[in-house]
Amino acid sequence: MSTDAEIEGLLRREDEHYLNSIDLIAASNAPIGAARDNRTWGVAQFRSAEGHVGRKPYAGTHLFDEVERLAVRRACELFGADYANVQPASGSLANLAAYRAVMKPGDTLLSLDVSSGGHLSHGHPRHIVHDLYQVVTYAVNPSTGLLDYDEIRDVALRQRPKVIVSGFSAYPRAIDFGAFSKIAEEVGGTLVADISHIAGLVAAGLHDNPCVCPNAIVTTSVEKTLRGTRGGIILGPAAVQPAVDAAVFPGLQSSVGLAGLVSLAETLGDAASPGFRAYQRRVVDNARLLAELLLAGGLDLVSGGTDTHLLVLDLTRTGLTGRDAEGRLQDLGILSNRNMLAGDPRPPFVASGLRLGTPTITSRGFDEADIRELAGIVLAALKAQHWDQAERDPLRERTVALRERRRPDDTLTDLLSEGA
Repeated sequence: MSTDAEIEGLLRREDEHYLNSIDLIAASNAPIGAARDNRTWGVAQFRSAEGHVGRKPYAGTHLFDEVERLAVRRACELFGADYANVQPASGSLANLAAYRAVMKPGDTLLSLDVSSGGHLSHGHPRHIVHDLYQVVTYAVNPSTGLLDYDEIRDVALRQRPKVIVSGFSAYPRAIDFGAFSKIAEEVGGTLVADISHIAGLVAAGLHDNPCVCPNAIVTTSVEKTLRGTRGGIILGPAAVQPAVDAAVFPGLQSSVGLAGLVSLAETLGDAASPGFRAYQRRVVDNARLLAELLLAGGLDLVSGGTDTHLLVLDLTRTGLTGRDAEGRLQDLGILSNRNMLAGDPRPPFVASGLRLGTPTITSRGFDEADIRELAGIVLAALKAQHWDQAERDPLRERTVALRERRRPDDTLTDLLSEGA
């Protein structure tokens, strides 16, 4: 704990709040113990240096380079890539570096519209990507909630983008990276496949791997299904290395912390284990069961279900906004996030959807019985007529009982190795 009394107080309050919550935020997870435990890292906690392996303008960085080489090797082996850069500080910076490696300012970038599930770093109007490039978008089919690859191809043929972005933050179905690759090849562009949300599923063989596409640069964050701490990775064929390396440093970043590289190397080592694959299977099974139960209970889901770790509720028929639904669940100690729907008439801060995910609850050991109880609580909360104390209190009691059955200790004891 911190010796700063004010900071220690805030950290303790955050610990209490988080441990007294059930986290259904799809972008959240509890990292593996090795990745988060820095008590044995010594000087790695404050050591940093800039530059690439073997070319750092700092004396005494040869062991720093060895850690980075290890993380690179493990990333390449895990995802079947020829090349990896493990220096990006986040998935968004990994995306910016990928664009910078193959595009010039003013070039055209084709990506999924944010309201259909695209990420801010794929070209939101207020993101720097939108200032640098000519961003054009595609959308999901409003009737099915699914990607229409023929329509995406038509847009690409008209716009001739330099980069096509695939991979999303709120799309619950499997992605056909091969179809995206063919479209990019047809228009002479590069595929940037952002697997930040599904990297753990890809590593476990539960989702197609875009690294097999010869014209793809693959990016990911580390802290979602991959179960690491904050960071980013860029993967691709060896031919992209000079441009990507230069885009990362000196293009976007300077120093990289050794502690982050140690954490990443630990995460990637764990992701190659049978226990990790078993964990990812439970994540997907829990998401599918939760989706089935919510559908059976009368709620609507975008695309009618999920193939991954997340699902998106369409709240239109309930009369609730995404903000309303998020607030009701938070009243019970359940964390979620409001989410826009394709063509949503409401602004992002209100929204008409709600995104739920199962990585964190799976890390905490939720099984089928737990998911069934959780679904019952969510259904009752979102279908309640008045949301007064008489309706809230019994649901809060059920939530507390469920949480206590799966409560980790105060050090967030790793449940992966114990429960796989």
